[in-house]
Amino acid sequence: MPSHPRPKALDRLCKALSRLPGVGKVTSERLAYHLMQVPEAEALDLASAIQEARRDVRICSVCFNLDQEDPCSICRDTTRDRTLVLVVEGPREVAAFEESGFRGLYHVLQGRVSPLEGISEKDLSLQGLVRRVKEGDFQECCLAMNPDLEGEATADLCFSALKKTGVLVTRLARGIPAGASILQVQQPILSDAFQGRRKFQS
Repeated sequence: MPSHPRPKALDRLCKALSRLPGVGKVTSERLAYHLMQVPEAEALDLASAIQEARRDVRICSVCFNLDQEDPCSICRDTTRDRTLVLVVEGPREVAAFEESGFRGLYHVLQGRVSPLEGISEKDLSLQGLVRRVKEGDFQECCLAMNPDLEGEATADLCFSALKKTGVLVTRLARGIPAGASILQVQQPILSDAFQGRRKFQS
């Protein structure tokens, strides 16, 4: 019995959605069919939101974060601690630290070193960071990379570039998360947890 292929337009939508991070074939099909079933205005509102974000959101020329203005609202905020810069991999980390109450400045690397994905030092905003540190009044530069192999390699790269500037380079404290099993913890975190051991207090 011959199969009936999807309409070409729907197939194109499925393929476009499948290119999103974390969205595989099954999820892309579910999303595509969902968009066909909801009211047309709701589906078109999504398309409009994507167009608006692509049109209005830009990369800050100072810290490389995403914002609708350049310089971004964080870089323009005179109430923040301008002696401390937190170096993160992407804009999502900025949002997370903002929710935690961090009040210094940021520098977004726009990724991390990943040979398997073809991402090298030249693809990051590392030279922009070094230039900011040299020209600014920073007293501390805190590296906040993810605690995995690629994050470690990126942190090492940042440290090598920054140590020539004379600024104090620090990194986030790390340890074994509450409720986690030692066997489940990645090696870099386990090593840091041991190095950061402290006197037992009951």
